[in-house]
Amino acid sequence: MSETNKIEAEANSKTDPLDASTPVSYDNEEVVWEGSPSQIVNLGSFIFWGLVFAAAGVGLVLWNAGLKEQYTPLIDQVVRYSIYGLLIVGVLNVLMSYLTVKCERTVITRNKIKEAKGITSIFRQELFCEMSEVSDIKSPPAGLMGLFGLSTLVLETKDADQPIIRIRAIRNRDELVQKILPIWRKLKMDRKGYFGD
Repeated sequence: MSETNKIEAEANSKTDPLDASTPVSYDNEEVVWEGSPSQIVNLGSFIFWGLVFAAAGVGLVLWNAGLKEQYTPLIDQVVRYSIYGLLIVGVLNVLMSYLTVKCERTVITRNKIKEAKGITSIFRQELFCEMSEVSDIKSPPAGLMGLFGLSTLVLETKDADQPIIRIRAIRNRDELVQKILPIWRKLKMDRKGYFGD
């Protein structure tokens, strides 16, 4: 191999994979981004149940401090079981909210977007969408999440199973957009004949 051919071969091997002249391979599943929502999405639920726990605790203390004396033992049992039941429901609700967010994961590769949701394998659902099926990328206002440096990215798709993909409560949304925009545009150009516009 001549020196000129070696230089050209090295230059070709170092070309940007998103270069307009280089097609994107259908089996390229290199991970571009992956992540889960922040637990901040549960902040409202955590605050609500925290207030319920505090009210139930105060109520139980006051009940034991002398309020129960004027009621029958049956009423005493009903009140106690109601408070304990409320605490158990609250703990289960907080745990469920926490695990639901913890088990939610989005993985974006050069060809696909995979969403996994569900706490156990029995309820776990995994949805796949081709990156070329994405029709629009939107960055809605962050709202209260912006106070914590979080925001949401919305992908509209032509996929019947996932018409809207919400990547919620993530950091560095703009960096993610800058990563996926060139890939998305490239795939749309390369596969226009197969997937339409």
